[in-house]
Amino acid sequence: MSEPRDPQSPAQPVGPPPGTWVLGRVKGIRLTMRVTWLPVAVLLAIGFSTIIGQQFPDLGGWRYVASFAFVVAFTVSILIHELAHALVAMRFKIPVTEINLGFFAAGTHIEGERKTPFEEFAVSVVGPLASLLVGAVAYLGSRAADEGVAYVALFELAIANLIVGITNLLPGLPLDGGWVLRAFVWKLTGNMHTGTVAAAWAGRLIAIAVLAAPVVLEEVFNRQPTIIDFVIALAVGFFLWMGSTASLMQARLRRRLPALQVRNLARRAIAVHAGTPVSEAVRLAGEQRAGAVVVIDGEGKPHALVSESAVNAVAPNQRPWTTVGEVATRIGSGHIIGVNDTGEEILATLRKNPASEYLVLDPEGKVYGVLTSADVEQAFRNR
Repeated sequence: MSEPRDPQSPAQPVGPPPGTWVLGRVKGIRLTMRVTWLPVAVLLAIGFSTIIGQQFPDLGGWRYVASFAFVVAFTVSILIHELAHALVAMRFKIPVTEINLGFFAAGTHIEGERKTPFEEFAVSVVGPLASLLVGAVAYLGSRAADEGVAYVALFELAIANLIVGITNLLPGLPLDGGWVLRAFVWKLTGNMHTGTVAAAWAGRLIAIAVLAAPVVLEEVFNRQPTIIDFVIALAVGFFLWMGSTASLMQARLRRRLPALQVRNLARRAIAVHAGTPVSEAVRLAGEQRAGAVVVIDGEGKPHALVSESAVNAVAPNQRPWTTVGEVATRIGSGHIIGVNDTGEEILATLRKNPASEYLVLDPEGKVYGVLTSADVEQAFRNR
């Protein structure tokens, strides 16, 4: 499924998370796989080998080879599903950084938001459609094979992709169908966040329905549920509930973003030269009620910042003999932010160039103050 990265926190890691294999790149997109793929693949292969062994007992040990080949083919079909998302997103010039493969939580990491409901619909719906197409091709292949191991493998591959395609079209986040629903609500209301909230609540309802499925099967179809039924329902329902809840929290967060402004969050700063003692900088900051210190060069241009933690790390009796230049941190090229920037622009800067402090400049390029990531996080918690 597609996974837009909505900002839940100011900074997000750019490397693969622990427990992930990097397989290479496809169309410039990093291809990774969770290590959990292997044990699940083994379990699926063993289960499928039982089906093949019952129908073709003469295969002997070769049934395990055929079963593992089926699992690999199923993994490739998941890759096709995710590539469909990625290629359509790239067609709309939306950056795609990674495709992560797994049987239950595969995802295409798409950076940024879709700009229109149509882009949202197209990027989201193409993955399930690709799975249904793969399932149709596999079914036609099974008809051509007519009998034998190839027939069983292709037929089971068709069923698996049919399940993936239909399941992902269910209209609730975090499933692809949830993003499709969001696109429709967005189109009807003109508000993307309203679409997210509607799709997230729909995802919660689907999660509840999945959790209740074993009981419904017993009451309606008179089928006695097994412990496996309850385990699967619990796992899938928990996944859907957590995903929809995360989407709901993101929607609420993004509604608050326009109210966040650098102008209101920035700390007032004093400008001092590198040779200024830390004690003198602290005194000047106290007099001017400033919460940050900017180090300037001989031409009055800012080139470094002194963080509060750096000042606190210097013992009071050492501050008269320690200069701000000794404890300052140089300002990186991405650690400058405009005073008129608001929520989306703030988070974009913090995600792209993580730091504890940023120099804030006014429209004329003069020092306005300092923005700390801690203050941004506090502002999120308070809203």
